[in-house]
Amino acid sequence: MESKNRLVIVFFVVVTLLFSCNKKQKEIPAEIIQKDSMVNIIVDLHLADAILLNPLTQSKISDISSNRLYKTVLDKYNITKERFNKSIDYYAETPAVLDSIYDKVIEQLSLIESKGYNDSLQIK
Repeated sequence: MESKNRLVIVFFVVVTLLFSCNKKQKEIPAEIIQKDSMVNIIVDLHLADAILLNPLTQSKISDISSNRLYKTVLDKYNITKERFNKSIDYYAETPAVLDSIYDKVIEQLSLIESKGYNDSLQIK
């Protein structure tokens, strides 16, 4: 009888694990930027940082502030700073999702670095 109880317990544990792994991913609210777009935006923001920190470009764009350059990136994607921040906060609630976004960002930045970067940002 004891082995039958163990078998029943194991069965319930396995079934519970199977159902917990099959959870549907919750739908992303409309006001949140989709993951693929977030990757592209974050890549461009990191490239903007690289431009600002590069000593060779600092002398040429000394009158450009980081806020202006970041705004240029956000304008390129037609989003506001508030929406971007809200989206980052949303994804930060699930660190695994945010990690997957940053894994793709790192992948794209590595690819850009290996090929060389042709500046697509147009400073307004």
